[in-house]
Amino acid sequence: MQNAEQSVMELIVDQLEELIVTLIKEIRERPGVAAAILAGLFGAIVGSVLAAGVARRRSSPPARVVRKARAVSEVADLAGLALKLLQNPLVRGYVRSAMEGQLKKRFSV
Repeated sequence: MQNAEQSVMELIVDQLEELIVTLIKEIRERPGVAAAILAGLFGAIVGSVLAAGVARRRSSPPARVVRKARAVSEVADLAGLALKLLQNPLVRGYVRSAMEGQLKKRFSV
């Protein structure tokens, strides 16, 4: 039974690793599409922040927008760094082993 659980976890981790590698490959091949998707997400986030700001006016809207924009910018910078790190096979191996450890902890009885 435990052997089957381990093989299922390995399959899940392998599929996640393949997804990450595929995403990186697609971003390399079509950076325009990736930029368009990120721009759409950024626009949706900024629009949501602005819409929420109209509903409640606790502080000045420009200050809140600036804070939120900085936070979104920091998240985008971290995402870019994460993608660059995941291009390294050593980092992917480390992430894979960490994910396996977490899955083993969650699914062990």
